[in-house]
Amino acid sequence: MKIRALFFLIALAGCAPMGLYYKPGTPVSNVQRDELNCTVEAERKVPVRNVTRIIPGRFIPGRRICDAAGNCRVTPPYWTEPVVITEDANLELRDRVAAQCMADRGYARISLPPCPPEVERAVPPAITMVMPKNLSPKACVIRRAGGQFQIVNRG
Repeated sequence: MKIRALFFLIALAGCAPMGLYYKPGTPVSNVQRDELNCTVEAERKVPVRNVTRIIPGRFIPGRRICDAAGNCRVTPPYWTEPVVITEDANLELRDRVAAQCMADRGYARISLPPCPPEVERAVPPAITMVMPKNLSPKACVIRRAGGQFQIVNRG
């Protein structure tokens, strides 16, 4: 069952728009390097700050249960287990610092829809190595193996 759910999630991810940083005419390797450097810089400026919250358990009172003959018993009351949640209180700020770093380097965060199947069949398979100098309003993306992608500038 878990494998089927994982397969479904992977298939669904291929249908979702792809978010990426875009700067006209920039090699993808430079984009990846700048994104890594901005992530490291953001982690240095805004370190992880784990905060733990405890959500107390609930009190469940005893219940009176009777059978058809009128014989009754009372179940004992009990407490449910508390829930312990640990989260990074700085995660959102760190993401904003990294995004600002990329903006300072001239990148814009864009979202490209996946290419329709007919477009994917019509274009020769390739990997985008350099960001297009211009993006048309109908631009789309084909995801390739290993986290690579092909931007198709439909016009």
